[in-house]
Amino acid sequence: MLKNSYFYVIASFVLALFFSLLSMRVVYKSDLDNNRESFVKEADRQSILLSLLIEKDIDFIGAGANFYQSGSKQDWLQFPLFASSLLSSSEGLMSLQWMQKVQEDEIEQHTKSVQKVFPSFKLYTVPKDQPKTFGYVMKDHQPIYVATDIYPRDEVNIPLLGFYSSRERFQLVLDEFIKTGRPSVSDKVRLLQDSLKQNAPKTGMLVYHPVFTTDKQNIKGVMIGVLRISNYFERLISSTSLGKSLVVRIIDTGFDAEDDPVMFQSKLWDDFSGFIYTNSINIENRIWQIEYKTNEKLTDYQRLTLFLMFIGSLAISVLIAALIFMVTRDKYRIEKQLAIRTKELHYLAMHDDLSGLLNRRAIRDIIRDNIEEKTSFALLCFDIDNFKQINDTYGHPEGHKVLCHISQLVSEYLDESASFSRLGGDEFSVVVKIETIEALTKISNDIHHVVAKSPTQFDGFDIKQTISLGAALWKGETTEGLIKVTDQALYQSKMKGRNQVTIHD
Repeated sequence: MLKNSYFYVIASFVLALFFSLLSMRVVYKSDLDNNRESFVKEADRQSILLSLLIEKDIDFIGAGANFYQSGSKQDWLQFPLFASSLLSSSEGLMSLQWMQKVQEDEIEQHTKSVQKVFPSFKLYTVPKDQPKTFGYVMKDHQPIYVATDIYPRDEVNIPLLGFYSSRERFQLVLDEFIKTGRPSVSDKVRLLQDSLKQNAPKTGMLVYHPVFTTDKQNIKGVMIGVLRISNYFERLISSTSLGKSLVVRIIDTGFDAEDDPVMFQSKLWDDFSGFIYTNSINIENRIWQIEYKTNEKLTDYQRLTLFLMFIGSLAISVLIAALIFMVTRDKYRIEKQLAIRTKELHYLAMHDDLSGLLNRRAIRDIIRDNIEEKTSFALLCFDIDNFKQINDTYGHPEGHKVLCHISQLVSEYLDESASFSRLGGDEFSVVVKIETIEALTKISNDIHHVVAKSPTQFDGFDIKQTISLGAALWKGETTEGLIKVTDQALYQSKMKGRNQVTIHD
């Protein structure tokens, strides 16, 4: 009998230990799977965050380009005031450079003009694999794009004034502007702000944004945004919830990146040998491949859980139920948090952060969807008349108040079938489902009237505002074609003296 008791005790112990070890194995594999799933979701979130950070800075650079495109030459000297607000809102954007188009026979006059503001201004270039060279070196009397203004205007940036690119890569960028009208992003480059030496580390990236003439047919200059790419990647690493259990490598697969494709690589990349997850993001004309790697080790909490399971082998069934509940609860909480964050990031990607309206990317998607569905619709675009004068007269906070006030006015007028967006600066657009020119004319005039009759009230005084509006009914054009004819109608409203409505027929 005693023998049987010992047997049952030992058998129970062995059986309990067996099920405990089996359960520990199951939990161990489950933890690894959950960690991998969380790792993938966190990697996707980080990729979205990186894309948003860079796209936001590209939008800032586009605002700088719009300053030169919409403003007169008399206003150009005010560029530092405008640029300072852009740079203060960015973590990666370190400089804005205005590269003005200059013909060969205009170089002498242009140099004298710039030297009135910057006495040290002198024309130079850095040909590929050659030292710094002064003067004009282009073949076939090609025009050059000269660094004519820069911000910040400090001792590091001022010597860059007078620089122009004589390399073939820059000409390819110009050709791409003519084809697409979109900004162009460079591969990893060494910044002139750092050094002119060929062996200097490549820590920067350039965003070229075209500045077209009023008719959008020719380029009158290029706004170059200088980005310190390490700032983005350090932000990427510091913001992750996975801490030191994650390493990252970013590879540029775009044009001309073959000689040095690795944009960034964590210092401990080679020390990790676990699971690798790869995705990619589009940065204008480039595609970045992002590789995330983890060693797939359990967290301290997970190891402690397994140890406690072993200690509590006599109550294994209760512990299994409790631990499964804890694991499931934690997994649900993490998934819920990640889902909320992903939804927030998606909202930010499709909306303007000042007005809360849809942004340029969202409205283009809506236009494309309507075209694919062959829906009868129209596109309206309008600018606030003399908005720069409002900013100069009342100040930027008041200018922001005007933007928000007009956003609210037009939003309240439109019904749920219309899509209202802020494209940037003082430029807005509306996509509305409509079938006739007469209906389009009415809604266009109504919006024009609504804005004009309701001035913005700020601290006891009224700021009157009007808009110039252009509109076009979709007649089978492409997205770009519809935008072009609408811009032409808007341009006609401005040429008529502003505060006008023009319907493209």
